[in-house]
Amino acid sequence: MIQLRSGSSEATLLPHLGGSIGSFAVGGRDILRPTPADAASPLDAACFPMVPYANRIADGRFSFAGKDYALPRNVAGFEHPIHGLGWIMPWMVRAQEADRAVLTCMHSADAHWPWDWSATQSFVLEDGALHVTLEATNRSDRAMPCALGQHPYFVREPGGRLQFAAEGVWINNAGMMPEHPAPADHFGHFAQGAVPRADTLTDNCWFGWNGTAAWQGVELRSDDARFVHVFAPPGEDFVCIEPTSQMPDTFNRRDNAGPAVLEPGQSTGLGMVIRAASN
Repeated sequence: MIQLRSGSSEATLLPHLGGSIGSFAVGGRDILRPTPADAASPLDAACFPMVPYANRIADGRFSFAGKDYALPRNVAGFEHPIHGLGWIMPWMVRAQEADRAVLTCMHSADAHWPWDWSATQSFVLEDGALHVTLEATNRSDRAMPCALGQHPYFVREPGGRLQFAAEGVWINNAGMMPEHPAPADHFGHFAQGAVPRADTLTDNCWFGWNGTAAWQGVELRSDDARFVHVFAPPGEDFVCIEPTSQMPDTFNRRDNAGPAVLEPGQSTGLGMVIRAASN
C-alpha cells in the first residue's frame, strides 16, 4: 500500500489490487468509500481504472478493422466482459513521493485482449483534491480500439444529491446494454440536483456530459470524458459516478459513440479530479 499526504488530505493506493485507490479522505472525512483491509477484489476498492475498455462488451463480441473478435468473460459472475483488464492486473510502482505516485502495467496479447498495450496512472494529492491521470498506449504493430474510464465509489449518505448536466441518457435492454436514448431527466432532474432513487437500481450512461458532477459537497471533474455512468444500487452505502471516454458496448457502435482508435505507438488519456468543498 502506498500512502499519500498533503495538508489535511490523505489517500492510499493499492498497486497489487488492480492499481486501485484504497482511500481518499479530507479532514478526516471519507470522500471515497474506504477499502476493507482484507479486500481481495477491486470491486471493494475506493476506485479502479478501466482500460483498455470501459464498462461492458456485449457477449464479448465485436468487429474491428474487418476482423471478428470473441472475448471470454473476464470476471466470474458477470455475463459480459466488463471494465477492461487493468483493474484485474497487478500494477508496478514507477515513482513515489509524499504527495504523488506513478503506477504502470503492461499487457501482452492474449484471448482476453488480442493487442499489446501498456497503461500509466499518475496520482497527485493536494490539500482537498486528488488528481488522477490514466494513459494507455498501443504497443502492438496494428491499430487497436480503446476506451478509458475511472470507477470511483463515493460515500453515500441518506438524502445525498447528485448534480450534473448532460444531453441525454441511454436506456438499457434486458442484458444491461444501451438500447435507446431518452431525455437526460428520465431518472431524475439531475441538472438541478436530485437524490438517486433508493428503491431501484440505476446503472446507466449519460451522453453529452459537460464534464462536471457534484455530490454531497464533492466535485468530480473530467475534461476528457464525454460520458458519465452512474451506478447506484439500492441498499448500498456508495454511489459510483464514472467518467468514461466512451459508452458501454462502444465497440459495437457505428456512430460517434464508437471507440477511439490507437495506431501503433499512439496513446490516449483520461484525467479525473475529485475535489472536496472548502469549509
